[in-house]
Amino acid sequence: MENFYFLFDSTKHFQLWYEKGFTIGFMVLAFSTLLYLSIFYLLLGRKSMRFSSMGSWFLFGVYNLITIFIITLLLEGFQVFELSVFGEFYYEIWLFTIINALYGFVLYFLFSLVFKRFSIFSKYYPVKF
Repeated sequence: MENFYFLFDSTKHFQLWYEKGFTIGFMVLAFSTLLYLSIFYLLLGRKSMRFSSMGSWFLFGVYNLITIFIITLLLEGFQVFELSVFGEFYYEIWLFTIINALYGFVLYFLFSLVFKRFSIFSKYYPVKF
């Protein structure tokens, strides 16, 4: 898992990140992305044309990014580092959370290329081919 997060380099708590942090972050990333893709393409993309636009697709991607950011921040803070209060500032948690959220949007784009095949009205978003 540490190879997926190559942009993140933690020298102080590497063993802790290796045991729990990377796995929890990737699970949040995968489940949230698959949830938002399923909602956009399988649920809304088959019901009506109302949400079949590039703006709606981008908005769902931003919702995915925000969801990953908040859940990763809370889970990494409370489970990995076992913080009871966010009074102390751990730049590692914030850096990992930002990287995970950016990976969330990239994964949202890449998985959209697969999920758009299952949609009726949103099959041309994000790209048409």
